[in-house]
Amino acid sequence: MKVLIIRRDNIGDLILTTPLISTIAKDMNCKVDLLVNTYNQSIIENNPHVGKVFLYSKLHHRSKGTSSLKVLFQRLKTIIDLRRAKYDVAIIAKEHWDKRPLQWAKLAGAKRIIAIGNDCPDIVTDAIPETQEQLHLVNLLDRLTGPLGCTSKPGPLELYVTPQELADIKAKIEFPQDNLPVYGLQISSRREEQQWQKEKFVELAHKLTAIQACHIMLFWSPGKSDNKLHPGDDDKADFIRAQCADLPIIPVRTNSVRELMAGMSLCDQIVTSDGGALHIAAGVHKPVVALFGNKAAWLWTPWGVPYEMLQGKDYDARNISVDDVYTRFVSLQEQVRKNTAMDEA
Repeated sequence: MKVLIIRRDNIGDLILTTPLISTIAKDMNCKVDLLVNTYNQSIIENNPHVGKVFLYSKLHHRSKGTSSLKVLFQRLKTIIDLRRAKYDVAIIAKEHWDKRPLQWAKLAGAKRIIAIGNDCPDIVTDAIPETQEQLHLVNLLDRLTGPLGCTSKPGPLELYVTPQELADIKAKIEFPQDNLPVYGLQISSRREEQQWQKEKFVELAHKLTAIQACHIMLFWSPGKSDNKLHPGDDDKADFIRAQCADLPIIPVRTNSVRELMAGMSLCDQIVTSDGGALHIAAGVHKPVVALFGNKAAWLWTPWGVPYEMLQGKDYDARNISVDDVYTRFVSLQEQVRKNTAMDEA
């Protein structure tokens, strides 16, 4: 059976789709082809369950010097390639069907189209009813496997970092070889209500380094805050580094998603706001302290790893105190130690 999954969304959305990809590949004994966008494509590099990858380029994501006409020509080529593949099934990997991915499923000429929704158009041959349960997104997407007869429960998130990528990031940041614990602080988030204050990160870094000898890896989205296309947090990172000049801070300026994946792989535990970086942390199987301003936090909590979640008052992460984050961080450490001891017993 030839299966196409359509997931043209953000980085975190695609990461949370990896259990769906794995379930179908294993239960159906096949490779799963994907239609993704150029922004999130690096997430699925080296994934053994993935076959062909078709790329959709959003006009505002096109690289410098690439014309709109070239992007549109590439879309036409993608449509032709999809039709030539002759898919048995196309799956709209979203919590609810959406017009644009449905158009792509139609253009692909798939014999069956699977999507979630009580109001699916007739072109959807296998409509999955909506549910009122507060399910995690991974569990919601797993419902899409029903029409295929898959029975496996969704597994962990799957990101595949290569040994060379690990070696490269270690060399770039001069990763210490003293075997001390390494904790990650990821300070960036797109939405204002998810942006924990820089002063609080400074205070947390001081508290963490006061309780034990350790290193702090500082992650952020590179660039200036006034960049309209991809706003970054260089200024925020510079402030934190200046205020923590006497601490063992390792700044990790990542120029790609792959570098962020490799860098987070070196951490023992990570603090981050909700967003793509949170799911990268879980995807490389690290314990996570997650800071939420999101009203539907249950939909996006770290999947498949030990975690602590804090949600700010009025659904604003800026209302979360440093003491609360610190307490949860230590609690998560203890939880991980107990789990490790039980596994080794």
